[in-house]
Amino acid sequence: MAQQDQQQDQQQEGQQPSALQLLGRALTDIRKVQNLLELKYPDQGEAIKMQREAGDLVWNEIQRLQQQQQQ
Repeated sequence: MAQQDQQQDQQQEGQQPSALQLLGRALTDIRKVQNLLELKYPDQGEAIKMQREAGDLVWNEIQRLQQQQQQ
């Protein structure tokens, strides 16, 4: 809900979050779920693996976009 409020505030100010900001938020959420699964449901190996792979894909995309911005 706080994320929705933040998005609404940005929209009201005329600022849209950048792709990097959105990917950063997605990565944070993916890692939170991954950690939750690892702590509370360690037997859910396949779900943990999927979360880890999703996080790695988002992280790689963040790095790629950051490199593009530096060029």
